[in-house]
Amino acid sequence: MDKVKCMPFIILCMLLSGCGAKKNTISTETAMQTSEIELKGETESSSKNATETTAKSSSEADTESMTVSPSETDLDTDIETSPVANEDTENNTPETKYITIDLSTARETHPTGDAAAPFDLKIVSEEENGIDFANEWYDRKGLSLPMIGTDWNSFYDDNYQYLWSGEELYIYENGTGNCLYVLTYPTDKWYINGNNACLKDGIFYGASVTNGYAQPDTCFMFAYDLENNKLLWRSADQTCNSMNFIVKNNVIICGYGFPSEDDYLYQLDLHTGEVLSRLTLKKQPDLLVYQDNTLYVHTYSYNYTIEIK
Repeated sequence: MDKVKCMPFIILCMLLSGCGAKKNTISTETAMQTSEIELKGETESSSKNATETTAKSSSEADTESMTVSPSETDLDTDIETSPVANEDTENNTPETKYITIDLSTARETHPTGDAAAPFDLKIVSEEENGIDFANEWYDRKGLSLPMIGTDWNSFYDDNYQYLWSGEELYIYENGTGNCLYVLTYPTDKWYINGNNACLKDGIFYGASVTNGYAQPDTCFMFAYDLENNKLLWRSADQTCNSMNFIVKNNVIICGYGFPSEDDYLYQLDLHTGEVLSRLTLKKQPDLLVYQDNTLYVHTYSYNYTIEIK
């Protein structure tokens, strides 16, 4: 009887024990599901972070790539602006000055100043040449003038090169080759047109030659200031009709002569154009060569060797 009374209590305990086990099982399953959800969330979060990191890296790479572009742009800009630099360089090249020297109204004129000392000239030898050409004599004697080429129309000095082209005289700067001046002035041409012009310290020295008998205002030398377009001096008539002249120190050596006229070798003051001295010759001097401290002079029918001191 006592056992019967205890049975309900025993059954109740068993039921309660089963419910607890079931509850624990549900809790375990719930915990596992929760862990899976959290793990999945973390995985998705990690994946998302990785994607964002990759995207960020790509974005930074693109940014770096874009950062390089300005350098390339700068390079393109430098390339594009380099012609401007070249243009500036070209702009530094002096502009050629075209000057016409009008001597139609020029008369003998001399500025004041201290006279230069003439050279002492002494004739060493004199020989007939059979009326040969000056260039033949020049070649035969093995003489040398500062000429360019063989056409007798281009020559040079320490600072400039000169070129006759038609009636124009082109003057180029040594070293740069820049054409500084193109001059036009009245003068007749010989078959030799070399060493008949000189530019020194901005002053141009030239000769206005007229082929023929003596006439007023013909066959003279002149000095012209190219920067200020001003005639500085003009020598006396009939002081120069030689093919060339020589500038030595402060003296110009040139010659004049013509049939039935007196023939001279002149020395003119470089700064005033005044006649310093003259040496009488038998015939008209045409080509002068200063070489080895000796002056060689070709005339119409005589050749001279002159010592110069």
